[in-house]
Amino acid sequence: MRTRQGSGSSLLLAGWLFADLLLALTIIMLGAQAPPPAPAVPLASEGTGSPLPSPSPSPCATRAPGVAAKPTKVSFRVNPAASDEELLAEVKRELRKHKKRLAGRHAGMVLTFGANGGTGDGVRLATRVNAAAGEAFPSIFRTAATRNFHDLAAPSGSISMEIYFVSGGCSPTTES
Repeated sequence: MRTRQGSGSSLLLAGWLFADLLLALTIIMLGAQAPPPAPAVPLASEGTGSPLPSPSPSPCATRAPGVAAKPTKVSFRVNPAASDEELLAEVKRELRKHKKRLAGRHAGMVLTFGANGGTGDGVRLATRVNAAAGEAFPSIFRTAATRNFHDLAAPSGSISMEIYFVSGGCSPTTES
C-alpha cells in the first residue's frame, strides 16, 4: 500500500507557517508599545546649588497630546445624487448647526458612516462627505485621518460622523 508523502509535509509546513506568523505578530505588537516616560530630573539653580522651587501640585505628571477617547457625534441627511458643489453647501450648512461643539477644535480622526443603497454606494457617499467637510472647514477637518463606512440600518442619504478631536491629554501622577 502506498502512502502520500505530500499531504503530511504540507500539514507540517502549515504548522510552521502558523508559528512564524504568530511570532511575527508578537514582535510587531511589542514594538508598537510606547516607551515608558522618562522621570523628571530636578534642576539646581546656578548660583546657590539649591534646587528650584517646585511648582504647585498638578494632577498631570506630563502632557501627552493625542486623540480624545470619546467622539463627538454628528448626524444629518444629504442628497446622495447632489453634485460636489451642492454636497459641499449641504455639508457646510449641516455642520454649522453644530458650531458650538466644533469651533476652535481640530479633528484627529473622523469615522463617517454613509447610507445610500448598496455598500459601495454608502462608502462613496461617506468619502464625498469627508472631502466636503475638509473643504468647508479646513481648520477642523483638513488634517484629520478619515475612515469611510456604510451604514446598513439608516435610510438613504443619512450621514453619521464620529469625530475624535485632538486633545492635550494628561498622564496622571503616580503616588506611592
